[in-house]
Parts: sequence; structure tokens; C-alpha cells
Amino acid sequence: MNEYKLVIVVETKDHAYIRMFVNNSLVNPEGLIRLKYSELDQLFRDLFKASKGNCIKCRCVNP
Repeated sequence: MNEYKLVIVVETKDHAYIRMFVNNSLVNPEGLIRLKYSELDQLFRDLFKASKGNCIKCRCVNP
């Protein structure tokens, strides 16, 4: 079962910039992923459901 981590690095009024990890491996080493907050929430819900709860969303305090 895969484990997912969505780390919010930068937040703006309309977007969140994230790093995504699958099984502790960074999947976007070329840069941050920009998502609207609604897209981020949907992604989290989908990954949480697919991984049977093995997904976390957190904020980075020192980007």
C-alpha cells in the first residue's frame, strides 16, 4: 500500500504550492506543484480514500 504526503510549502490567496511524496520519495524534484485550494482538497480526498487512510497533508514551516 502506498503512503502519500502532501507538503504545503507556499500559500497565496488563491493557490497552494506543494511537494508530493510517495513512499517517502519526492515525485516532483523539478519544482513545486501549484494547485487551487479546491484542487488540493480533492487530491487529498482521492489519495486518502485510495490509500485507505495512508495520506497526510501538512505545512512546511521552513521552506
